[in-house]
Amino acid sequence: MEITLLGTACAVGGMDRDNTYFLIQNREDCTMVDVGGSPLSKLAKLGISVHQVKEIIFTHFHIDHVYGLPSLLWGMWLAGRTKPLIIYCSSENEVQLKKWLEVIDIHQWPVLFEVQIHKYAWRTESLLIKEEELMITTFPSLHLGPTVGLKIQYKDKVLVYSADTEPNSWIKEQKQIDIMIHEATTAERPRVNHTSLQEIINYYPLERIDQVVAVHLTDTEPYDRVLDSQVIAIKDKIIIGFDFMKINL
Repeated sequence: MEITLLGTACAVGGMDRDNTYFLIQNREDCTMVDVGGSPLSKLAKLGISVHQVKEIIFTHFHIDHVYGLPSLLWGMWLAGRTKPLIIYCSSENEVQLKKWLEVIDIHQWPVLFEVQIHKYAWRTESLLIKEEELMITTFPSLHLGPTVGLKIQYKDKVLVYSADTEPNSWIKEQKQIDIMIHEATTAERPRVNHTSLQEIINYYPLERIDQVVAVHLTDTEPYDRVLDSQVIAIKDKIIIGFDFMKINL
């Protein structure tokens, strides 16, 4: 299974980064987690057809995580898609999602595929996807409004995605994490509803986490200064994510 970071920037964007979202590719099928900037061109650069995107998981409904959806749907329509598209969102965001689909008037284009909305309860762990070797569940994040992180289990490996959050005890309590993709909106200073790279290092038991990939990054933040101040054992575990970075699980 391969994960590609399609964007790694915080809400204000970056000079060389789109807003944070990523793609999970399991054989031919793909799951997109949030939909940031230029999803059609990102898929084209990866050589992935819009027909391969089986489902979308929205971690929350802040604009920087959802604004690429109309473009993606438009591209699917132009490509003549007929296969249903599943969109996962929290129960609290279902009405907002349906209103948005009405505003962009997808039934008047008309789309030839069904958009199936699957709700999840964001305050508790919720099972979204269970296949032969892949399982994806949600857990509550500590952000502004309904927000979830994701636990992705593939064979005997575990990847945890924090989504937008303050340092989260749910993640801290996990026995073993192979890869943790965690937001780091700032490098050193704490910021409400978010996490700094320094907080990641101080808060989480990195001895139980094999690799950390920092995303939701801010161009002007001194991430390298934080890493350079760490002992080699910690520094070697942490990667500052970048657009089109590939992660194998």
